Amino acid sequence: MSSLSHHPDRRTIVTALAAAPLLPSLFGLFGPTARAQTQMTSATKGFPFAVYGDSRPMMYLPSKEGNPDLNQLFVEMFGLVMPEKIAEEVVKRDMKVTFDPVTHELIQIVMPFESKSEVMTLTVDEGWITEASVEDVKLLPGVHRTMFRLQGGDWVAREIVKDVQSSRAEFVVSIGDVVWWGNQGLTVTDSPYWKRVSDTMLKLLPPPDKTMLDAGLEGRWFIGIGNHEVWGDPKIEGVLSAVPYLRKLGVTPENLIYKFDYQGVRFIFLWTGKYDYRSPSLWDGDRPKYAQQMKQMQDWLDDAKAKGIKKAFIIFHYPVFCRAGLGPIPDPDNPHKLIASYAKDMEVVVFNGHVHTTEMYDVDDVKYLMLGGGGAEQDPILPGRTSIKVPADYPPDLYWKGQPPKEEYNYVLVDVQPDQKTKFTLNRFRPWSAEPFGTEALFT
Repeated sequence: MSSLSHHPDRRTIVTALAAAPLLPSLFGLFGPTARAQTQMTSATKGFPFAVYGDSRPMMYLPSKEGNPDLNQLFVEMFGLVMPEKIAEEVVKRDMKVTFDPVTHELIQIVMPFESKSEVMTLTVDEGWITEASVEDVKLLPGVHRTMFRLQGGDWVAREIVKDVQSSRAEFVVSIGDVVWWGNQGLTVTDSPYWKRVSDTMLKLLPPPDKTMLDAGLEGRWFIGIGNHEVWGDPKIEGVLSAVPYLRKLGVTPENLIYKFDYQGVRFIFLWTGKYDYRSPSLWDGDRPKYAQQMKQMQDWLDDAKAKGIKKAFIIFHYPVFCRAGLGPIPDPDNPHKLIASYAKDMEVVVFNGHVHTTEMYDVDDVKYLMLGGGGAEQDPILPGRTSIKVPADYPPDLYWKGQPPKEEYNYVLVDVQPDQKTKFTLNRFRPWSAEPFGTEALFT
């Protein structure tokens, strides 16, 4: 969620159970659950996949000097958090634009940020914002903190595609917010954002292989829908045009949640909602509503347990635990207790995003990864947003370990092996660092 609008390896191990003559009598003795468990274990093999979140670029502004649509776009953007009339006044009074004297194309925007003393500078090239920095003219005049570089998200997309093409990952999970909004086009055909997702990721992924097709998966990219996917596109036309195979998994404009099983592992995708600036991490998803989603998740986890599934990955956009930026899902609509109740029966991992940094938690035997470094602007690295007030006994962030977050673009490779703890390898790009590229094993 953009701050501009207060949005802010893994190799295969095959396990087999010998079909001993005693097996049929054991099925009869212990019933259908034992049969399901044995069948599930015998069918399971290891596999890797990639996961990332909040990869959307900032606004696309293909404007030339004199184009009146530029102001209207910013009025619509500010209108998410303030009345339209006030948004019009802010844009007219405080936004300054610069055009190239030769091409007359937009090259820079200087505009207000969150507080009255903060000013954001946006660099624009061929319509895309390539860099964003923030200066607090009152507290630290002259100091510009870079919080967004388009090359960061491009690096994430490029590396993930390479990993899938080289079989280092079999498919990709996105935690949502891959586009800015639907107000400049809805589908891959007419939306510059969805076209960018397609050109940098979707088109470049190989077609699904037989193993995936046999599991009912007709593509290699799966999304937990974020708030930006429904902003200006309430019927998720963009999502369904980009990845139409989600319809076969049950996704419709009225139902934004789904699940699938792959190699004996259950994946569950939920929807946390559109966005409310008064409570920016409030789970207000209404397709279906929170209580219905919790009931459905419970049914899916109960079903997985009955089938002997030992690993579950749960994906939804807003974070269960968070120490920075917009903060976590507030009570009473925080699902941690329900999710944790299954941790004694299976390995449970939750992937979240929304807050544009990386945090990691291990709470009540549930692993939580907040992966907000996929490419969007990273407002949690700015002063005043690096940490929020949390209770004294709040779980520790195992990634930054008490240090303030820094600008970092990343994704995680997840290595799933039967009868072993799942392994997580984070691949990162820190443009400001003397050693910009690195990897790190998580939850070790």
